[in-house]
Amino acid sequence: MISSPRLFLRLAALTLAAFACGIGSIAAAAGGAELRIATVAPSGSSFHKRLQTLGTEWSRGPGGVSMNIYAGTQGGELQIVRRMRVGQLQGAMLTSVGLAQIERSVTALQYMPLMFHDWDDVDRVRERLRPELERRLREAGYIVMFWADAGWVRYFSSKPIKRFQDLKSLRVYASSGDPESVELMKAYYTPVVLEPDQILLGLRNGMIDALPVPAFLANFNQVPTYAPYMLDLRWAPITGALIVTERAWNKLDKTTQAWLRETSERAGHEMRRAGRAEDEQAVQAMRDKQGLKIVPITAEAEREWRAEVARIYPRIRGTLVPAPMFDATVETLKAKRAAGS
Repeated sequence: MISSPRLFLRLAALTLAAFACGIGSIAAAAGGAELRIATVAPSGSSFHKRLQTLGTEWSRGPGGVSMNIYAGTQGGELQIVRRMRVGQLQGAMLTSVGLAQIERSVTALQYMPLMFHDWDDVDRVRERLRPELERRLREAGYIVMFWADAGWVRYFSSKPIKRFQDLKSLRVYASSGDPESVELMKAYYTPVVLEPDQILLGLRNGMIDALPVPAFLANFNQVPTYAPYMLDLRWAPITGALIVTERAWNKLDKTTQAWLRETSERAGHEMRRAGRAEDEQAVQAMRDKQGLKIVPITAEAEREWRAEVARIYPRIRGTLVPAPMFDATVETLKAKRAAGS
């Protein structure tokens, strides 16, 4: 069950293309430096296009930095992080899945299902944790250019899911290389570990009955073709950041660094705004064009879901999410709701 927030960048790998990245910490390009930036968001997706827009801004500023984007060609997030460590890539747009391979504390923004009720909750917690998260990532050798999000994880299934107990009989996709989450899931349903490129095949042949995924990616990959039901429950936000390696960053002069920070901060605001709008638009598009059936959730059923999930929070705290970050998240949201904001 907890692997659902981790699915975004793994499912995007359905569109993998050939590996095309050479070795090198930072390459010379016409007019300035070249930064190789990876994302597993598919080529042509809205997230890829927004990165391209930012890359154009980078190239027009001091230093003429060229952002060479590798969309959906560098494997999953774990592979991308490995490529940054050995210098094949100088940066990446990652969700908390990949960021957690660098600094575990980032999991507080994504690995706590049903903890966040809306985007204001997400914003409040991110801004509370941001200074510490960026400090820790810097210590690990990475610079955060901006923070972003990509909609809410929701359950898509071959038959309706209405109540929490409906999960018991289902076989649900689980990402490989995630043993802690798989163990947690076993208490609620049958997790089926598959590689990303097997997901649609698994739905088609009945190997899996459901998968947790953000709406924009379900729409892009036409998931409703095989899983036509979506539970109308915001399971967890997909959060992430654009990062560059400190090795590459330190090769840039101060003026260029300032330009990249300025343009990236603006891009982060725009990506969050556009991504949140696209989340709802994708649901509408799937309903209108792919026959998606939205399964409403009653107030009683939602209380049941939240109560059941809250029972596993003690198992998440200190394992999937470091205890200090888990506690800071809970405290921030508790204060927000007590203030009625």
